[in-house]
Amino acid sequence: MSTPPSDSPPSEAQIILTDNERSAVTNLLQYLENLTTTNFFNGEPLSALTTLSFSDKISLQQSAALAFAEATDQAAPQVGRDTLDPLLFLLSSNDTDVQRGASAALANLAVNVKNKVLIVKLGGLEPLIRRMQSPNVDVQCNAVGCLTNLASHDENKTEIARSGALIPLVQLAHSEDIRVQRNAVGSLLNMTHTNENRQQLVNAGATPVLVNLLTSPDTDIQYYCTTALSNIAVDSSNRSEFLMTEPELVQRLV
Repeated sequence: MSTPPSDSPPSEAQIILTDNERSAVTNLLQYLENLTTTNFFNGEPLSALTTLSFSDKISLQQSAALAFAEATDQAAPQVGRDTLDPLLFLLSSNDTDVQRGASAALANLAVNVKNKVLIVKLGGLEPLIRRMQSPNVDVQCNAVGCLTNLASHDENKTEIARSGALIPLVQLAHSEDIRVQRNAVGSLLNMTHTNENRQQLVNAGATPVLVNLLTSPDTDIQYYCTTALSNIAVDSSNRSEFLMTEPELVQRLV
């Protein structure tokens, strides 16, 4: 159903920029012309991105999110709160394009060990879990990819298990998109390294999903599932459970 004309958002031509926004747009365009040599994570480039990120204009947020994604494709250094705060703000946007860019940038930055910890400390898990459940496959893929990177750090595993992320991850392991499926199974694998987390995965219904995916045509997914199941089977109670509930497991492993 269309929105009445009187309630329609203004067109791009009608949007009035503040002086700070206009300056930020001009500066960002210049920085993007030198994408490979510009450090976007401090100084004036970061200031411009921050101004656009916290703007109330969706088009400017879209520009900031895309610039963050492109910048982090070039480099993913250790960053501080001054970089992550605007990114997490963008991640909470209702606009799909903003979500796509912000989640991609966070996934890139989450490769860095220090960033993995800080993203979680700043409350990044909650918006990431929301984005994992986006109807947009690219947003799902980026958000789950970020969580996969975060889950590779031991300090984050307990927080992730407690955050409510495991059930959505198990659900996304059924995705028809191979990228989402691969990232989801990779996240589940990263959560199998402690007894407590393994039990939480079993309780979340991960075991039958991992068993079914052993026959995936994707070799990465096969490897993730085989390794995850091997880790889960370290616990004797889980081995007994396998024998009772997964009669096809041995055949699929052969």
